Amino acid sequence: MKVVSKTEKFEVIHEMKKTGYTVTILCDIAGVIRSGYYKWIKRHTTPSKKHSEDIEIKKKILKCYKKLRGIYGYRRIQVWLKATYNLHLNHKRIQRLMSELGIKAVIRKK
Repeated sequence: MKVVSKTEKFEVIHEMKKTGYTVTILCDIAGVIRSGYYKWIKRHTTPSKKHSEDIEIKKKILKCYKKLRGIYGYRRIQVWLKATYNLHLNHKRIQRLMSELGIKAVIRKK
């Protein structure tokens, strides 16, 4: 038997709400708190500041990656962003964003 997470329950409540059921009834059936549902809605409808920044940084990373034909890895991209845009970013953040984009540096054969 599969355990259903709260996020999945909130998604079902959100879909069922469109059919005319009240949030109170749906939350009672799902076994979640109504305030938790509204917090989930607020969290997912408005993008956070960090999420917006990540989107802009991803565009800049892709620009660097395409310009240099994928030669640069996360360390050199970090230096490039600092030199070009004066962005001081942690290497772990750049690594995470690159993995989300699905890009890696091309490693030459020796």
